[in-house]
Amino acid sequence: MRHLLLSTAILAAGPAFADRIEATARVTDVTVYPWGASVTREASLDLPDGAHELVIPGIPEGIDPASLRVTAKGAVIGATGFQQERALPETPAKSPALREAEQEVRRLKSALAERDASVAGIKARAEAAEDTIEFLMKLAESDTVGATDITTLANTVGEQLLQARQTAIRAELEAETAEAGREDLEEELARAEARLEALRGTDSGRGALVIAVQGQGQPARIRITSLTDEASWSPVYDLWLQRKEKTLRLDRGLVVRQETGEDWLGAHLLLSTARPMDQSAPSELYPSFPRLEGQDRKLYSRSGEPMAEMAMDATAEAAPLARGRIAGTALMGMLGETVVYDYPAPVTLRDGADALRLPLDSHDLTPGILAEAVPRRDSTAYLVADTVNSTGAIILPGQATFYADGAMVGRSALELTAAGDDMKLGFGPLTGIKLERRIPDEVEGNRGLISKSSERRETAILQIRNLTAEAWPLRVIDQVPVSTQEALRIDWSAKPEPDETDPDGKRGLLVWNGEIKAGETQQITLTTALRWPEGQALVGGE
Repeated sequence: MRHLLLSTAILAAGPAFADRIEATARVTDVTVYPWGASVTREASLDLPDGAHELVIPGIPEGIDPASLRVTAKGAVIGATGFQQERALPETPAKSPALREAEQEVRRLKSALAERDASVAGIKARAEAAEDTIEFLMKLAESDTVGATDITTLANTVGEQLLQARQTAIRAELEAETAEAGREDLEEELARAEARLEALRGTDSGRGALVIAVQGQGQPARIRITSLTDEASWSPVYDLWLQRKEKTLRLDRGLVVRQETGEDWLGAHLLLSTARPMDQSAPSELYPSFPRLEGQDRKLYSRSGEPMAEMAMDATAEAAPLARGRIAGTALMGMLGETVVYDYPAPVTLRDGADALRLPLDSHDLTPGILAEAVPRRDSTAYLVADTVNSTGAIILPGQATFYADGAMVGRSALELTAAGDDMKLGFGPLTGIKLERRIPDEVEGNRGLISKSSERRETAILQIRNLTAEAWPLRVIDQVPVSTQEALRIDWSAKPEPDETDPDGKRGLLVWNGEIKAGETQQITLTTALRWPEGQALVGGE
C-alpha cells in the first residue's frame, strides 16, 4: 500500500497550510497482549497559531492503519494520512530536535577529525626524529670525514642524536595520550548518528504520518496510538519446593518479544491478558437437523417449506460471515477475565532482539508433600505437592521450571488456575520408591487373566516398595473400565478398598491414600470382571 488516508480526503483537497513542520514522536507507553501490542508515541512542539501540516516520520510499516488514533493537547487535529514508500511532496521544516541531532553529528565528526589530525602531526614529528637519527648514524659511519674533524663531528652528532631521540620519545607519549580518548569519541559519534537516523525515520519499511493540525499559539502535545501484531508476552514460572521446611514458593515472570520495526527505549510497559486480536464475542449456534440414512433428505414444516435444507444452506453461508464479523470488531473486545500487569520501571526492548524476561512477583504457597504412585504407567513414584492458588489472581498458562531442595528437577507447563483453585505440582521421580503392576499366571489359583467369548476377568497386583530411609505420605492411583452400555456389565473389587472413587468426576479412577514406611512393601489386589452377551465382541479397553 503506497498511500493510505485514514480520515477523509480533506488532506488532499483542504486549504493551503501556513507551513509544513516535521516532528519526532517517541514511544512512551506500550500495552502488550499475549498476541499483539498497543503502542503510544508522543510528540511535543511549539505550534504557531493557524493551520499547519505536521509530518511525523519513522512510523513502522507493520502497524494496523485502521487502529491509528491521534489526539492532542494545545492543538486541534484534522485529517490524518499514513504514507509509505512515497516521498513527501515538499521538504518539511526540520524540527528543533532534528536540527540539534544533525549539529551534534557534525560537531562530533569535526572533533574526531581534529583529533586524528593532531595525532597524525605528533606521529609525523616522531617519524621525522627517527629519520634524523638514521641520517646522523649513517653520517657518523661515513669515510669522507677527515681525522681532524672526528672530534668535532662526534660532538655535533651526539648532541643532535640526543635531541632527536628525546623528540621521538615525547612524540610517542603525546600520541598515546591523544589516542586514549578516541574510542570514547567514536562511541559518542555512533550514538549521535543512531539518534539522527531515528529522528529522520529513514529506516527501511517505515512511513510517515501527515496530520492536518490547527495550532493555538502554545506548546502542543500530540499522542498517537496504534495496534501491531508483531509483539507478544507470555508468563514464566519458577517453583521452589523445600521438603524439610515444607515450603513452596512461586516466582512469576514475564517474557516479552517484539519485532515491530522500531526500538522501545525507556517505555512504560503494561502487560494485559486481553486478546484484542482474537475472537471478541461468543460463538453462535445454528439449528441442527439430523436425518436417517435411506430417508428423504427433505424434512418439511407445516407450511411445506424445505426447512432442513434451507437451514443447512443458511448455516454454511452464515458461519463464515459470523467469523468475519467477529474479526472485524475484535479491536474493542476481549475474552475472559482481563488482568493487567503494570511494570514499575521503564523498559528498553529493541526490535528483533532476544526475548526480554521481566520479574513480576513471588508468592508463598502451602504445600502438602507426598509420593504419588501410578503403577499402571510408571516404574517409580513421583514427588508431588498439593496446594491451592492463594495468590489472589489467576495463574495463566505458561512454562514452569521446578526446583526441589535447590536442584532443578524438570520443566513443564502450568494450566490456567483460578484464584482459590487446587493445584497438583510434580517435582520429579522418587527413584527409591519402586512400582510394579503385574498380572499373575493362571496357575496361581485363577487369580490371573481369564478370557472367554463373553467374559473377561483380570486380577492385578499393585506393588509399592519403599527403598528409601524415610517414611512417605503415599497416594496410589489406578483405574477400572467404565461401561456406557447396558449389555456390558463391569464388576470390580479391591483389597484394600480405595479411599476415593471417581475423584473430580474422573470416572473409573481409584485412589488409595496412606503412608509407606522406610523399607516397607505394600500390595493392592484389584480384580475386574467384564461380561457381555454371546455373539458380541468386546472392543476397546485394556
